[in-house]
Amino acid sequence: MASVVLAEDERLGRRVAIKRLHADSPEDMRQRLQREARIGASLNHPNLVSVFDIETYDEGVLVVMEYVEGETLGEALRDGPLSERRGLEVISAVASALDHVHEAGVVHRDVKPGNVLLGSNGAVKLVDLGIGTAVDQTRITRTGTVLGTPAYMAPEQVEGGQVTRAVDIYALATVAFETLSGRKAREGRTPMEIAHRVATEPPPNLAAVSPDAPPEAAALLKRAMSPDPSKRPRSAGALAEELEAAYARRRAQRGRTRATRALPATARVASRPQRARPAWLPAAAVVALLALVGVVVGLLAAGGGDSGSGSHNTADRGQSTAKHRSSNRNGSSGQGSTSTPATPVAPPADNGPALPEQAPPGKGDVEQASALNDQGFAKLQQGDASGAIPLLQQSLSLFPKKTTDIRYAYALFNLGDAYLRAGQPEKAIQVLEKRLKIPNQTSAVQAKLDEARAAAGKK
Repeated sequence: MASVVLAEDERLGRRVAIKRLHADSPEDMRQRLQREARIGASLNHPNLVSVFDIETYDEGVLVVMEYVEGETLGEALRDGPLSERRGLEVISAVASALDHVHEAGVVHRDVKPGNVLLGSNGAVKLVDLGIGTAVDQTRITRTGTVLGTPAYMAPEQVEGGQVTRAVDIYALATVAFETLSGRKAREGRTPMEIAHRVATEPPPNLAAVSPDAPPEAAALLKRAMSPDPSKRPRSAGALAEELEAAYARRRAQRGRTRATRALPATARVASRPQRARPAWLPAAAVVALLALVGVVVGLLAAGGGDSGSGSHNTADRGQSTAKHRSSNRNGSSGQGSTSTPATPVAPPADNGPALPEQAPPGKGDVEQASALNDQGFAKLQQGDASGAIPLLQQSLSLFPKKTTDIRYAYALFNLGDAYLRAGQPEKAIQVLEKRLKIPNQTSAVQAKLDEARAAAGKK
């Protein structure tokens, strides 16, 4: 259709891309290129290539456009699929551009990896509205002419039926399929073979070529490539949002699994549903045990003697109970069941520093710290990262300085995970970097740290 060259705008001192229609192109091609320029100039969106100017002359048409330094998505996919995070970013950006185009009453009709530019600065730009159809403009396509690229065309487009924004949603699904798997949704030896498969075969299954893909994502893309346009997502943005949600749920599930593996066996057992108890039960058990001890001590002190000394015996029981609580708090009794606080831990006024101050040597209560870590992990399992943070902070503060207890490492990992899930990746990085210095399960810690750095926009 045309050639594209890199040029210098001498008046504004910037590089631009110039599309020049071939001189022997038919008149309808010239009209289409002119229309592309008008449509492009009327649209303003960060994920659309801007059109700066148009020049017509005897030999053809020149369209002056924004120059995007980088490569096309098609070129990037030659090396295999993009990373999950980058792939979803690209799909979301293209979807945003398409929603803007559709709101203007335009159908792109040729969404494909070759028309998605990936800037070296991270930008994503949709280009080439050359075969787009404005709803309020007269069709200039010759009768019987099918425009588009077969591997990314919807069945109704292949068959020459009515073209609506649903064809762009279909095409976006095929681009998402290829971006996340590295394989084209439709393949064949010739364009005619591909077009036949589009028209006659059911939608492809992402899970068949990418077993690691979430089942919800595979089901979504099959629906988005349905031969029935009414079954596809209502908009490009809706497709991108559902796809991101499917991968987010999978990441959360993997995060919970890694956290479970990183905890001591006692914590994993405590978090199993069949072992769950009402929150008041441990406290009630402690109270009952302490009351029983108090009664026994009272009877021994009374020795079966004068009933008039009841008030004295009551005081003795209170002192004995206080001593018993003190013994368990310091961990000297050896009875782990009484180390859980009898009352809920009061969270601090805010999340506090990423790394709480630890107790002085000999002042920490490791058993209570471990119990708080278990409680924090349970909150994470329930999806309550904000509720887990104060519990895990207090857990870490109870460990002695320079401790070598592996449970301290588990609490660090869980706090880092909680910060990340709560949308505080910078704090997560601080905690996880400290956790990485402890030589235990460092590969899992590194993976979580990488996730936090990516969320914070760091390499």
